[in-house]
Amino acid sequence: MESKVNEGASSSGKKTFKRKHITLTLNQKLEIIKMLERGINRNVIMSKFNIGSSTIYDKKQKDKLRAFVAESEAPTKRTELRRKLKMPKMAHFKWFSAKRSEGKPITGPVLVEKANQINISESCVFSEGWLRNFKDRHGIRKLDISGEQKSANHVATEEYSAIFEQLVEEHRLSPCQVYNADETGLLWCCLPNSTLVGGGEKAAHGFKMNKDRIIVLVCANASGHKLKLLVIVKYKKPRAFKLTSLTVIYEAQGNVWMTSEIFKDWFFNHFVLAVKENFRKEGLPEDSKAVLLLNNCQAHPPASELVSGNIFTTYLPPNVTSLIQPMDQGVIQNFKCFYTGTFVQNVSEFQSDFNLKDAVYAAALAWKDVKKVTVRKCWRKLWPSIMFCDDSSDEEEFCGFNVRPKHISNIQEIIENVSE
Repeated sequence: MESKVNEGASSSGKKTFKRKHITLTLNQKLEIIKMLERGINRNVIMSKFNIGSSTIYDKKQKDKLRAFVAESEAPTKRTELRRKLKMPKMAHFKWFSAKRSEGKPITGPVLVEKANQINISESCVFSEGWLRNFKDRHGIRKLDISGEQKSANHVATEEYSAIFEQLVEEHRLSPCQVYNADETGLLWCCLPNSTLVGGGEKAAHGFKMNKDRIIVLVCANASGHKLKLLVIVKYKKPRAFKLTSLTVIYEAQGNVWMTSEIFKDWFFNHFVLAVKENFRKEGLPEDSKAVLLLNNCQAHPPASELVSGNIFTTYLPPNVTSLIQPMDQGVIQNFKCFYTGTFVQNVSEFQSDFNLKDAVYAAALAWKDVKKVTVRKCWRKLWPSIMFCDDSSDEEEFCGFNVRPKHISNIQEIIENVSE
């Protein structure tokens, strides 16, 4: 509804006047309709609102306008409903955030149930669509629960760090004299659960997940020296290969678990010999001291039973594995990534083509691919000062740059002087 009063010129040369452009509000339009219905003269209405006669509504236009106003009331009611539900939604997300900060698992049905408890409006239905939109709105996604961070003991970690420093000073241990070993399960024939597909594929069909596993014990010292893998499988004499041709230490156990007997045999017949051999390579006396750090596990014998000359064992406190145990700070993960890469490359068509012999050799190859610098870095949470040890000519990452270890001490000195 609009009108114009502008000054112009006619074809005869005389000046004419046109009304200015006027935009009426919805309330003004409704008022005009009411005035017309009361029988008020059109000239009065035109004068009051400064509009022309063409702007005055007929019956058909009045019906359309009123229908529009009636339809506009429904969204207003929905807006009020959304405002009523805004506070419960915020309370719902705050509840979700609080529970996740405590490490508690939350599933979709749990979210819906909690929404029903918080909801104050009976007209709202918390369906699968609501759950999907709620997750998209807040960036909530599904992840597999992994690690032991929530059960980790941070107080014990700080206390043991001081004990470890005292142990190193007391025995004057160098990085090549401190070892850590840890077991991990390896699903040796398990294909990835995702794949790339072509444009014409509607679903990614695959094979049944194979959950056959082996136990692998990895061990290395703080200078990057890696010992031969210990692999525990189910069968004593598998047909796939001869035991004499293995590049790993092979043990068999019916339940595929580490046992005290297996661990003691590994310690005295393999670990001790490997440590002494490394001492000879490093130019140290064979009777030099060495310590093996272990986590608390029922399969690990008491520390008093794991002593051979100057080579002894000490245990980490409970619930600190995820925080400071070296092998758990990226070495095992790195090893499994290399294994998966080798496994996927070898399985070209069928899982059945990949046997236990292939798995053992792939594990040995993956352990070989773990870099020495990766092993050294995994000790930094337990032994921070080790990052400044000049025990290799390889370049290391320091402050975002690759530098040689012999230059790190100079860089550290510069940083300290600048800080002062």
